[in-house]
Amino acid sequence: MQKLKEFVLYTKKYMTIDDAYALFANANALGMSEKLMVEDTGSVIAENLQRKHRNDRITFVCGPGGKGAIGMSAARHLMSIADIQVALIGNHEDLKNESARFNFRMLENTVDVEEINPENIDKLKLMVKKSDDVVDAIIGIGMHGRLSNTVLKAIKTVNGSKKYIISIDVPSGINADTGSKNIDAVNPDVVLTIHKMKNYLAEKAQHYSVNIIDIGIPPSVELMAGPGDVMLATKPRLIYANKYEHGNVVVVGGSVDYRGAPLLTGMASEHALAALKTGSGYVTIMTPEDALINEQRMMPELILHSISKDKLQKQDIQNITSAKHDSIVIGPGLKLDYLDYKYFSEILEYERNNGKYVVADASALRLLSRYKDLIERNMVLTPHTGEFKYLSGIDLSKRNMDSKIHTAIDFAKTYGCTLVLKGNETIITDGNLLKINKAETPALATMGTGDVLSGIIASYLAMNKGEPFKSAVAGVYVHAKIGDMLYKELGMHATAYDVATAIPKVLKEFDRISY
Repeated sequence: MQKLKEFVLYTKKYMTIDDAYALFANANALGMSEKLMVEDTGSVIAENLQRKHRNDRITFVCGPGGKGAIGMSAARHLMSIADIQVALIGNHEDLKNESARFNFRMLENTVDVEEINPENIDKLKLMVKKSDDVVDAIIGIGMHGRLSNTVLKAIKTVNGSKKYIISIDVPSGINADTGSKNIDAVNPDVVLTIHKMKNYLAEKAQHYSVNIIDIGIPPSVELMAGPGDVMLATKPRLIYANKYEHGNVVVVGGSVDYRGAPLLTGMASEHALAALKTGSGYVTIMTPEDALINEQRMMPELILHSISKDKLQKQDIQNITSAKHDSIVIGPGLKLDYLDYKYFSEILEYERNNGKYVVADASALRLLSRYKDLIERNMVLTPHTGEFKYLSGIDLSKRNMDSKIHTAIDFAKTYGCTLVLKGNETIITDGNLLKINKAETPALATMGTGDVLSGIIASYLAMNKGEPFKSAVAGVYVHAKIGDMLYKELGMHATAYDVATAIPKVLKEFDRISY
């Protein structure tokens, strides 16, 4: 994936706290362990420091978490170049971060590490007094709650030292999203921020210089969809939540020939909707009356309503728009001539004006290919290459990956939508951001799996009350992950039904409860 380097400009310029955690999760999924990333970061910071601070006496003030682990790693790499002192805030027996424990063990064999608590804070004052420079490795982006008494005293000691202060990633005590202080914060001369600028730097002018340090995270970590993207799109579920609070979906689809398509979008079995299994609380299926399947008794979660038999009519608009929903899927299984411009545009206008989101699939894509003026920013389009040819007039079947990516970005940018160009390497883009999801097997190359994907994306849209790009990336990754999992269990014999019913197995690890 070295060729992906040219597409890095379609990644975020600034990173939020959640973005940083998502990046680490995706890196880990691609084989970069936390221990490896800490070691790489420590090495690069040491290299950066030795350019200006060779032969200095440097005191590293390290906290008990990941930032402290980086500080200890950097200190170890500088041992032969500078006079190093290390202060650990707290006791080494209380270190819960595995990388911090590892680096403490490595460091304690080569240098004395002073363990600082409220009773011996004067030791830290003496250490920084004898130093030329102080490295702040106390608290990173994972700061929670109010600063402890020991940490607060350490920050005040560092600030009061009047030494040259270097903060790793963000100054300790600063919220990386807002720039606000947690009671107090380190006031550095320079910040060595890891990989990319953090979000608060985009909003607030700072009184210190910032250097971005490249720790060797390859472009693929940001450009390939991964578990971090599911983390970004997954909202914690309140312990007292009801079915309406975590997203509601409407599915408009089905025909005599494709009765199961909308059910696959909304329903995988008598127990689970594809969208509901992803987290949506309430799902309604609107299907032509001759396509109704008498399965309500088997599917108590599912709300089934009929719409006109042969063609969408005026009276159907009220039924569709009045159904409780945050997102809507239009198209799976509908006859090609079921939708027309007038009534389709009325639905889309309602969705846009009321802050709702649309997943367009199958026959809806065909209509949009004739009336591209209907494409809006609140829409996710999910064509395969054949459907994309109708939409754009461009045949991608013989194009290489770079060409497909450029074409997809141009289309999304031109029409202001989020595009999910389905394939073994699915391209997701809103024209500004880009993700690629590579399926490990062709297990999902079977009828109906695209309908399930539409339901998953719609569910994320409903839960997030929008954010089409983020929702689409999460949906595509989950869908492909299920396919890879089923391949191990069933080989090439998985069905769309299997995909829908397997959703909880993949998503369980991302569940979070908010109390």
